[in-house]
Amino acid sequence: MKSYIARALPVRARKAFTLVELLIVIAVIGLLVALLLPAVNAAREASRNTQCKSRVRQLALAMIGYESLHGAFPVSQTASGPSRSGSGCQGGFYSWQARVLPFIEESSLFERIDFEIDLATECNDGTNGLIDEGHPHAGVAMSVVESLLCPSDGFRGHHADVMGIESAPDNYVANAGWPSLSTGIAGDRVTPAKQNGIITVVNSRSKESWLRSAAVRAKQVKDGLSKTACISERLIQRGTTAASILSGPTQTLSFHLTERPRTLGQMVENCNSQQTHADLANSAYIGRFWLSGWAPTAPTYLHVMPPNTNHCHFGHSLRTGDFIVTPSSNHPGGINIAYADGHVAFLPDDIEPTVWWAIGSRNGHETLDERLLQQ
Repeated sequence: MKSYIARALPVRARKAFTLVELLIVIAVIGLLVALLLPAVNAAREASRNTQCKSRVRQLALAMIGYESLHGAFPVSQTASGPSRSGSGCQGGFYSWQARVLPFIEESSLFERIDFEIDLATECNDGTNGLIDEGHPHAGVAMSVVESLLCPSDGFRGHHADVMGIESAPDNYVANAGWPSLSTGIAGDRVTPAKQNGIITVVNSRSKESWLRSAAVRAKQVKDGLSKTACISERLIQRGTTAASILSGPTQTLSFHLTERPRTLGQMVENCNSQQTHADLANSAYIGRFWLSGWAPTAPTYLHVMPPNTNHCHFGHSLRTGDFIVTPSSNHPGGINIAYADGHVAFLPDDIEPTVWWAIGSRNGHETLDERLLQQ
């Protein structure tokens, strides 16, 4: 009887995916992921870019606050201070970032810095900005300052084998204007000339007067604070060997430029891999050390090369700080820049060259279309 009933009952077939159906489902899921991933990445980058833009603005406001309190914008020292009577040097090699710490909520770190102590281990005119673990400010040098890092770069590492200690990096640079050997846009600028940006690069050990010039005051920005660049961003050099540095991204390489007067356009034409060569010593330290004003660490930049191209240097760049650092970023298509009045704009890589050069100068009297400043 039981066997009869069992035979009489219908047998339900088990439901399951066939191999073909499973492959179709996997393919559909893969397609959805492929479609959604760029959107997710774009949203993440937009968030990082917003945070980076906020930090650029914060630093510009810090510069403005410093100028209001001290009567001039901060300087960046590219060499040891002058020798004291007897032996040793006065304080030198400090960056503009070190001086604005109280204005970015880093007063406790600022109070640990004695600006009368030379930051370099060796007292020199800019040829060597390295320090060692025994330096009084080694602890400060290794302190990561979040406000000086752009999330889009994504780099927080230290480099004991590069700077001599595990120095903390930075992504932001202040505008020093045009190089001393630039004859300007039209070729009528007499050289060597003082750099004409917001930041003064100082080498008090130099015999050249333009390297001992005073800090810039707001009233000296004749072109207008809203039309003169103040802060931008710059990628950090990540290579730790000669091979990895020289084979790295173009934005982290510096190419040699011979020392002779040129217009800004001629400098652009001559500073690239087709005309000259990248140099290890001038490429190895870019962005490695926020506390230092030493030229190879690139705390300042000059308005010459278009954004997101390479850097350039002269034979005298170490001593003078006359280093053509070029703003760069991982933001698609351009870089953030803050003007000296605190407003921020995103400028494209293909910005009109004359506009790019003009906003680097505080006193060039160029006529600019307001729309071009907000690209």
